[in-house]
Amino acid sequence: RVIHGSRISVYVGVVSVGMSVLIGVFIGSIAGYYGGWMDRFLSTITDLTWSLPEILVALLMVAVIGAGVECVIIAIAFTYWAQYARLIRGQILMLKNEVYVEATRSLGANDFTILFKHLFPNAIAPVVVAATIGIGQAIVLEATLGFLGLGAQPPLPSWGAMMSSGTAYLFISPWVIIFPGLAMMITVLGFNLFGDALVDLLDIKEQSSL
Repeated sequence: RVIHGSRISVYVGVVSVGMSVLIGVFIGSIAGYYGGWMDRFLSTITDLTWSLPEILVALLMVAVIGAGVECVIIAIAFTYWAQYARLIRGQILMLKNEVYVEATRSLGANDFTILFKHLFPNAIAPVVVAATIGIGQAIVLEATLGFLGLGAQPPLPSWGAMMSSGTAYLFISPWVIIFPGLAMMITVLGFNLFGDALVDLLDIKEQSSL
């Protein structure tokens, strides 16, 4: 059951972070590229979203749209998008004045081509690393919502729901909580180590120091 429950937790983590990356990258790219009032407006919304506790935003979203796997995915996606928006905005701001961008613009390229064909591929690497680590955070948040009864509903297995139901048997059958907790810990650790490996593989630190 613990192994079967990993499908729900990993699925929610990957899909929700993928959605939050799409939202954050789009908003952050537009804000960083155009600047001015649009940057101030979008950055204000991003900062307001980021300033709220993640669990509070997720609980509010789940309370509005209801419990279940799909609802949890949407809730987590709208919880995490701000960090990716800030990250891609900073990268775009740093790259948009490079010589190759000016050369491309002088050749008649439009904003869409410059942004998504030239700037985006050079700015996405840190976002990929952050998203990989963010999957682990999303899995923990999904387990938290499941523990509160707001995640995957029975009979679907979920690590959070397993630990919640196991609290009644904590001193009789502690493995009901221990094994889902260990599975979640190992999975989150795996994604974090994978993200650290991507930092070295993509030379993020070296690029940021140039």
